[in-house]
Order: sequence, then C-alpha cells, then structure tokens
Amino acid sequence: MGWPTETEIGKAARIELTEESGVFSTTDYAYNVTELLARVKAEVADYCLRPNGFDLQTVTQTFDGGRYSLYVNHPPIISVTSVTDNEYEETLSEDDEDYWVYDRFVRLEKPTSTKRIALREKTPQRYTIVYVGGYDDDGTPLPTVVRDVCAEIAVRTLLRIDEQYRVYRNVDRFQDGEIQSFFANKEKVMADQYAKLERAGMVLRAWR
Repeated sequence: MGWPTETEIGKAARIELTEESGVFSTTDYAYNVTELLARVKAEVADYCLRPNGFDLQTVTQTFDGGRYSLYVNHPPIISVTSVTDNEYEETLSEDDEDYWVYDRFVRLEKPTSTKRIALREKTPQRYTIVYVGGYDDDGTPLPTVVRDVCAEIAVRTLLRIDEQYRVYRNVDRFQDGEIQSFFANKEKVMADQYAKLERAGMVLRAWR
C-alpha cells in the first residue's frame, strides 16, 4: 500500500540484494533487509503515536467522558460502525445527528453547559467507537511524506550497517536487529526526517 520496497532501498543504497522466499538480504553478508524495513515502519508508526500502524483496519477505541470531540488514533476515518455511550448503554445515531464524522475525530453533540467537561474524571471509558480507519491503495493512499521518511531512514541505516561490515568484516562487532546500536544518538541522526513528519501533521496527539 505505497510503502517503499526492499528493492528500492537496495537500489538507493547501491547495495546488491538477494531474494529468497520473499525475504530480501544483502548478497555479500546476508543481512535481512526485509526485517530492517519492517522495523523502520514500526518505529515511524510509534513516533506518530499510531499503535496500530498505518494500514486500513477496523478499530475499537474507548474514550473518557468530558469532551465532545473524540480524536481517534488510527485516522483517517473511512467509516464508523458504531458510537456507544457506555454510561447510558445507548447506541448513538449519525442519522439523528447524535454525532458527526470527520477525518480524524468524531464530534458529539456539543453540551449546552460545561458540566460534561467538569465530569471528565468522573466518567472514565464513557464512549466506545468502532470504526474503519487507515490507508490503502484503493481508498486513501499512504501519505508521500510517510513513505519517503521510511525509505530515507531505511537507506541511511542500511548504509551504516554496510559500513560496519566493510570495515570490520565481522557481524559480532554490532548487534543485528537493534537499529539504535548503530548510532550514538539515533534521534539526532534522524531528526530531519522526524521533523518532516511533524511539519506534515502526521504525529497525532494522545487522547484517552
């Protein structure tokens, strides 16, 4: 669904890859680039506060009360299956304008007073939303910035790994599978890429 491929990463790094049973590895020293790319995608999802990643899926999410805008953690919202007020055991209706659906949140009917806000801590897990959200090629494609950042981080990491093999010719010199071990300060090395995600609004806010 628009993610960079192992072949693209290999070409960008100018490192020859070999494929076997769907797994791509470096030809000279059999480093698993498929696993590397999967880790990078997971790291980017974690940085963007997306516990379910980016792929299209059905998600059930529960929110505390005291608000009328319920921001989801797996946008964009493609469709809403149900919105339930757990306190009153009531299923809300979009047709009756109990709620409205937007790209990143479901908005409930605005309270006529601030009482709902004041009761935020007294109404835990009040609302449950079941919705379909995320990206896919046939619907809402993965944002280009996410694809490009994943590709750049993967290429930089692979080049650093390749440098280790070329210099030391010994895989025991570093720990395979732990990207952070390759950089003294990984956050700083990739800061320009994470900044791209921030500027593009891909880092979500944390809600409960």
